[in-house]
Amino acid sequence: MSELEPRPAISVAVPLFNEAATIDELIDRVRRTLEARGASFEIVLVDDGSTDGTAERLAHAAAADARVRVRSLSRNFGQAAALCCGIFESRGDVIVTLDGDLQNPPEEIPRLLDALAPGVDVVTARRLARHESAWRLAGSRAVHWIARLLVGLDIQDFGGQFKAYRREVVDATRTAWAPGKPFFALAAWLGFRVVEVPVRHDARRSGTSRYGLLALVRLNADLITSFTTLPLATLAVLGAVCGTLGAAGALWCLVAGGAFGFGEALSLLLLGLGGVFFATAALGVYLARVYRTVAGSPTGYVLRQPGR
Repeated sequence: MSELEPRPAISVAVPLFNEAATIDELIDRVRRTLEARGASFEIVLVDDGSTDGTAERLAHAAAADARVRVRSLSRNFGQAAALCCGIFESRGDVIVTLDGDLQNPPEEIPRLLDALAPGVDVVTARRLARHESAWRLAGSRAVHWIARLLVGLDIQDFGGQFKAYRREVVDATRTAWAPGKPFFALAAWLGFRVVEVPVRHDARRSGTSRYGLLALVRLNADLITSFTTLPLATLAVLGAVCGTLGAAGALWCLVAGGAFGFGEALSLLLLGLGGVFFATAALGVYLARVYRTVAGSPTGYVLRQPGR
């Protein structure tokens, strides 16, 4: 954006993968909703390597309206990467994110914007009704539980991409973000003030969800490895327990005497496992410190002074 070009009040960032069937309706509904609000806006659409004609529909939309901006990834990198591309490409004072399948009704955007009151940095949507299978709901609940535990934010619905961020949040989180770090969880972990508002959640109009079992497992793994070294600490504890039991067993065998048997073999195995667990944990801690340095994770963030 040039210095003479005014910054839009609102950016709407949408990651897309094979959503050709809903793109036109999505853009039209977002446009009508924001035009009714009377604020300047842009719509940033990120094509995550679609193969169904999405790129052609996006090119047509961008040519028809200068407020529609399109970014295309070289291949399918996944929703999280496409979402962050859209967020970081957005120029607005407020950035709204939503899915491209119309399960997040664009007409609910004002509900998020109205909740972005003074003292609030991020607004996240709580879906009133979930149109998902039982196993998908179970996986989502696991994500929510892990996120609440690791991030320390007491909200009901960590899933979904229907959220609103102030510009300051995006600028600060940009330096801390790295591939594999969920953007919203990172913003909450940095301490930005979050409120949750209930919104409508519609059924998917076409296609199938991109979040299968493997994707949910990967998301849980990303949450754990991005915000805590607890698994490494668990390995260290296991190493200490195995090593202690092995040493105690070996001492007992020496005192009891007798030929080499099961007890001696088990003691040696426990000692070996203890050493492996402990060494792995120690190596992991060093790697975690290198990762934090490379990823640019801050040690703290200075908030705005009161009244500024």
